[in-house]
Amino acid sequence: MPNPDSEKLVSARRDRVTRRWELNDEIVLVRSGPVLPMAGSDMEHSFHPHPDFAYLTGRGIPDAVLAFDAKQRHWQLFGPRSSIDDQVWHQPADPVGLPLEELDDWLGDRKGRQVIEVSNSTELQAGIGEERVRKDELELTALRSAAAATKAGFDWLYNTVSAGMTEREIQVGIEAEFFRAGAVRTAYPSIVASGPNGAFLHYFYGQDDSLNPATRAVLQGELLLIDAGGEFSGYASDVTRTMVVGAEPSDVQAFLWQVVLSAQELAIDRCRPGQEWREIHMDSARVIGSGLMELGLLRGEVDQLVSSGAVALFYPHGLGHLIGLTVHDAGGYPSGRERSSHPQSRYLRTDRPLEAGMITSVEPGVYFIDALLGDPALREQFSEEVVWQEVDSLRGFGGIRIEDDIHVTNDEPEVLSGAIGKPVRIG
Repeated sequence: MPNPDSEKLVSARRDRVTRRWELNDEIVLVRSGPVLPMAGSDMEHSFHPHPDFAYLTGRGIPDAVLAFDAKQRHWQLFGPRSSIDDQVWHQPADPVGLPLEELDDWLGDRKGRQVIEVSNSTELQAGIGEERVRKDELELTALRSAAAATKAGFDWLYNTVSAGMTEREIQVGIEAEFFRAGAVRTAYPSIVASGPNGAFLHYFYGQDDSLNPATRAVLQGELLLIDAGGEFSGYASDVTRTMVVGAEPSDVQAFLWQVVLSAQELAIDRCRPGQEWREIHMDSARVIGSGLMELGLLRGEVDQLVSSGAVALFYPHGLGHLIGLTVHDAGGYPSGRERSSHPQSRYLRTDRPLEAGMITSVEPGVYFIDALLGDPALREQFSEEVVWQEVDSLRGFGGIRIEDDIHVTNDEPEVLSGAIGKPVRIG
């Protein structure tokens, strides 16, 4: 059960949200969402509450409704009650608020007033999202706990993994340690990508064929990219490390790993109030571009290489995203910000000035993505900027990404995942 201090913080969230909503006498309903059946079976998917409901209640109960009476400035929670038959099969629902069957009567007492479902109102959702951007102490505690659970998994990785182990074995091992350390679930499907698989930004087990999933053994001297995190009290951790397994890194592996780390360190230091996220991202791309030039893969002037999209061939994604009740959290684009068409920033998940209280990932990377590097149209477009002969020798290299979760403060950035080591070699 939530403690009184937690209830005060949740109540304060509601107060802040209602100050953002321009309402008179409307009724607002925020639903937690139902348990979803698995297609073609009598089984159900694991329940995840709608993050807006979780934010405004601190609870993760299916089929619950939080109602707001704008005229009376009053919130009322309605929760399901378990029947005797229900309790034969399942533990009883936590009886929060008023019984759900009383919602219709409650609305009937307010007949004639407009009822708005938050899920149908972009304006109301935006109001909640703008508050979710800045984390309170209850949220920060959960985020730090999620990072601590994630550290346990990476510690196991560094001490255990060696060449010859499969991606699946590694995934099972790291996730088991998340759970032992208190994580309720993984924050997203874990990415465990060895060798060339590291070039797929969202590579995960079973994506190819859920009935006959493939897994790959890690070869000695290959890169292993792990992007994984535990979830605690609904809050996500999102950490990536890339390392060479079972051998000293080659000159190219070591050089590109250091380039990515340098881009990350620059960006983390810039995670301060008032800094524009898009500008930090573009500066990280300049670091990546300069490194690719030094390695002899690109030629020209770095700003032009970023502007043309040549750097984006090797660093196609955004620098990071907000983190909270979802791993890609709400509020990345405030009202009035349009998505960029610039080739280096078109995939940005966040584009806004940073503020104290925000949690953002910082995750630059370098990848050799065969679908891009082998595309005849792109090879022609970038014939003057990309040294294709040198690039082709690295196809199959995979990718390098280094990611941490950063708390923007009024002082130095707090690296929530900073206790997780960054070895360039394991095994």
